[in-house]
Amino acid sequence: MPANNKKNIVSNTIICITIISLCSIVGCGSDLQSGWFAFERKDYAAALDKWQPLADAGDSGAQFYLGLMYDEGHGVIQDHNKAADWYKLSAEQGFALAQNNLALLYYKGKGVPKDYQQAQKWFQLAAEQGNSLASGNLGIMQMRDETPDKDNKKAVKLLKDSARSGNAKAQFALGSMYRDGTGVSQNNKEAAKWLRLAAKQGYAPAQNNLALMYEKGQGVVHAPVKAAQLYRQAAEQGHIPARNNLALMCMEGKVVPQDYEQAKNLLEPVAEQGCVNAQCGLGLIYLKGQCSAEDYKEAANWLHLAANQNCAVAQHTLGVMNHDGLGVPIDYKQAVNWYTLAGKQGYAESQNNLGLMYYEGQGVAQDYNEAVKWLRPAAEQNLAQAQYTMGWMYYKGLGVVQDYTEAAEWFRRAANQGFTLAQTRLGMMYIKGQGVDINDEEAAKWLKLAAEQGYAVAQTNLALMYAKGQGVPRNYKEAANWFTLAAEQGCAIAQNKLSMMYEHGALAYSNNRKCRIEQGDDFKQVSVAENP
Repeated sequence: MPANNKKNIVSNTIICITIISLCSIVGCGSDLQSGWFAFERKDYAAALDKWQPLADAGDSGAQFYLGLMYDEGHGVIQDHNKAADWYKLSAEQGFALAQNNLALLYYKGKGVPKDYQQAQKWFQLAAEQGNSLASGNLGIMQMRDETPDKDNKKAVKLLKDSARSGNAKAQFALGSMYRDGTGVSQNNKEAAKWLRLAAKQGYAPAQNNLALMYEKGQGVVHAPVKAAQLYRQAAEQGHIPARNNLALMCMEGKVVPQDYEQAKNLLEPVAEQGCVNAQCGLGLIYLKGQCSAEDYKEAANWLHLAANQNCAVAQHTLGVMNHDGLGVPIDYKQAVNWYTLAGKQGYAESQNNLGLMYYEGQGVAQDYNEAVKWLRPAAEQNLAQAQYTMGWMYYKGLGVVQDYTEAAEWFRRAANQGFTLAQTRLGMMYIKGQGVDINDEEAAKWLKLAAEQGYAVAQTNLALMYAKGQGVPRNYKEAANWFTLAAEQGCAIAQNKLSMMYEHGALAYSNNRKCRIEQGDDFKQVSVAENP
């Protein structure tokens, strides 16, 4: 995609509360321990034989373990209702691990009705016994809008207690809070400290977010290679955002070798799971034929999936495909529909293209007012094409009151980005004194910038300035060189002037001010985005 909208792959700061899968042995009864040893070697039948009688007799540890077996479907058919029943029996006896897991069931509404107050109650009881997992979960819950008494400061305290005990999820949550400034002063260094602790424990979301900080140099040294290593570690665990981010690195080829095939392999599994960024990235790979020949049908399939999830890049790209007839018949109305969806999300390239379609009357009735409505926000996002077009609208008084000063300002903003049409138009305005004071030196400066980029109109006008010594020292050789470059591009005026120089001599141009040529409204659509 164009540089001003490049790279927006999700960082996955969603905080997860998960049910523990392994627990420390609680109690010293031989049958309870024997059941645990059997459970560890995955002999679930033997574990059940040991724990069932103890649980029936009211042993809180055995009741918890039976709840865990039903919760995760180990040796029994998974049944969250039975899990909740056993957890509750154990939790009511004060067993902290059972209280934590019962709270999770209430939080998620599994086996019991979803009830945040009950979840908070049981997390609190477990946390008060020093259970770091429950403290972390309670801290995470305190951050959420659905919590009855949301309290970010309380969340920070709980998370710090849990994080210091080594809870990776709490460390990750705390790092996210410092990174985003949620409940604490924003502090990237503090964020990196906590994320690093979680990442060292192999926690994939922390590895991914720490990688983002290394890639951007936020709170840590700028170290893209380290970022790639962390992305890979998280991606190997199946972490979706990390797979996306590593795939993007493979597509860019700046830190790791460019490898579209690897990017495709990284994206496909998560795209099939419905990840919108992966679907969009995969669509762009197929569209551009970056692994094999272009496959517009496959590209459209993936892009439609992403677009239907409101992905602006995919919507914009489908707009380009319909506008340019890539794999489908040209359909300007459909292009307008897709550009509108992306444009309403603030996607500058689509706003620009939609503005141009209203300007030209493609797929819609020509409407300069509507063109300006879409072009202005794209121009304010620093999209050079839109800035140039806004300048043209003010220059001609199309959809706005004619205003050369405003036109010159928009042309200047685009010209400063190297946009040749704007550089040329600004140069001509300095020659004519339109919206700016007449200044031949400024005119020559802007025309030369455009001419050096190969724009024939600028080359021709710059040649005229050299021939006349206007804004630059008179230099017929330099004039001939620029006329030649423009003539080789088929510019008829440059061909004619060059012929006259050879036929009549250079002095024939010294007083001819009427030979300048103007460029028209040479607008074009912004093309397909490079990356999601």
